[in-house]
Amino acid sequence: MIGEKVRGIAEICHGKEIDLIASGYNENVLPFAWLALISGLAGLEIAIEEPEPIPERYKRDLALVDTVKVVREVKANLKDYWGCFG
Repeated sequence: MIGEKVRGIAEICHGKEIDLIASGYNENVLPFAWLALISGLAGLEIAIEEPEPIPERYKRDLALVDTVKVVREVKANLKDYWGCFG
């Protein structure tokens, strides 16, 4: 789940790496979180068994539409100053 989101955000940013460190310090979850993050960035399809059930509130990405909008606005506003946004 997180790997797919990170990969999707990287694609929106034209392949620039997006690093999301939001796994916390739960020793039971941390290895799986990093595996998902790295496999998502690498575009690898790896079946990762969740060590704990994912709460429903995390299964929906309520901010994705707003995030895409903000990224597009930032790029539009900075394209005259930064060639990478052109």
